[in-house]
Amino acid sequence: MSVLARIAFRNLLEHKSKSLIIGTIISVGVIVLVVGNSLMNTASLGIRRGFIENYTGDIMISGLAEGEVSLFGVRSPGGIEDTPTLPNYGTIRSYLDDRADVKMVTSQITGYARVTFQDHPGDSFSILFGVEPESYRKMFENIRFIEGRDIVPGEEGIVMSVERVEDLNESINEETEKETGEKSEITIKSGDLIRLTSYGNAGIKIREVPLLGIFEFRHASEGLGIDLISYISIQTLRALSGLTIGYQGDFDLDDGETALLDAESFDDFFDEAFSVEEQGASAGLDESKLDSILGDTTKRDAALQIDTGSWNYLLAKADNPRNTERSIRSINAWFLDKGFQAQAGNWEFAAGPFAKTADVIRTVFNVAIIIVGIVALIIMMNTLVISVIERTSEIGTMRALGAQKVFIWKLLLFETFTITTLFGGVGILLSIAIIGILNLVGIPATNVFLRILFAGDALRPEVSIKSIASAVAIASGVGALAHIYPVSVALKIAPVRAIQTE
Repeated sequence: MSVLARIAFRNLLEHKSKSLIIGTIISVGVIVLVVGNSLMNTASLGIRRGFIENYTGDIMISGLAEGEVSLFGVRSPGGIEDTPTLPNYGTIRSYLDDRADVKMVTSQITGYARVTFQDHPGDSFSILFGVEPESYRKMFENIRFIEGRDIVPGEEGIVMSVERVEDLNESINEETEKETGEKSEITIKSGDLIRLTSYGNAGIKIREVPLLGIFEFRHASEGLGIDLISYISIQTLRALSGLTIGYQGDFDLDDGETALLDAESFDDFFDEAFSVEEQGASAGLDESKLDSILGDTTKRDAALQIDTGSWNYLLAKADNPRNTERSIRSINAWFLDKGFQAQAGNWEFAAGPFAKTADVIRTVFNVAIIIVGIVALIIMMNTLVISVIERTSEIGTMRALGAQKVFIWKLLLFETFTITTLFGGVGILLSIAIIGILNLVGIPATNVFLRILFAGDALRPEVSIKSIASAVAIASGVGALAHIYPVSVALKIAPVRAIQTE
């Protein structure tokens, strides 16, 4: 091996120009691979972190449907179908709350609506998220109010993104100008009444609710369609979706609470001989409860607060995100064991079409990197072919002196890997320097495509050990492949003929 190494190093020094050309190609290829992979890994982590921290959590629980269920509804070949309600909500919620690997849980409903303002022409479209305000805002700190306030539990209302409000304003003003021929400058603000029209299997539903606040997302969302989201009170969205508040439990009523049920007919309530107060007293009812014919509403109110029905999703944050997949498998196994028609998935499952859009963009970028690698392979192969052909006489002499084909193979392979290692190392050092500079200055997202790819307004790439290892492996593989053809060409030449070649 020492003789082989000495001959290889001597040959590389003797053919400095060709070694430098091949080495430069390898360095450039490594830089493209390392920097490109680091950019994509950072962008991928940014998209993942953006969805988990702002919309999906680590785990999403939903009902089953024929199409693909995501946090934004159900996608099926025939279009968007109604999102299934989550069965056995109360039991599943308690199960998640009791799991040690689940940090926090919140519930959500998703819907869609055409948004209009009073009787003005023009409209906008919005994805509606009905949420538990307290638990949801605790899990997702994803918005910043620029006007008004958030929804308070128990009240009806909607909060819209500044993009939705501006889109609605623009549509109203354009349509008004078309109808009247005069410019309109209507500006919607918090406190105005917003009309929502929903279409689905439950029919056309219309509700008018106050615009409680206008917010902006804490991160860039243009291009992914996240700015279509508006947050709405649960009871309003249930009404628009044809859902109801359900309480899965029994009411225990005592004799006093059922005393009025002893009346033989409805007319008895209007009979002078039938006294509500006397019937209540005889049944042992507290006089303070006789102010309302409904009696004591404490249990009814408590039942409504439990709110164990009509939810589409449960979203959970994992105690240890690294164990998310294991937790999902465990939850799905529990569903199967209990016979529940429910499913658990990760953030990509929850993000649905939005995650797929980002995947497509990353795939396009990766294909571009592969194309660059193929071009580099062809250039290296051509350079090596020329180099080996020019060394035909040298190879023929070594063959005439007794060098076997295996020795020639090892020699040229050693030379190739020496160049790959040396210039690959140079490429890695330059890549680290380039990534460091890009991390400091940031790469601005100047269009929608880049905002999707970068998952924000700017991308600050970080060095990835995985990308470095993959670049070295690819560069070595390219070098080995590029060396096969030219060596096989040289070895096919007879030694006598090779010696005679200039």
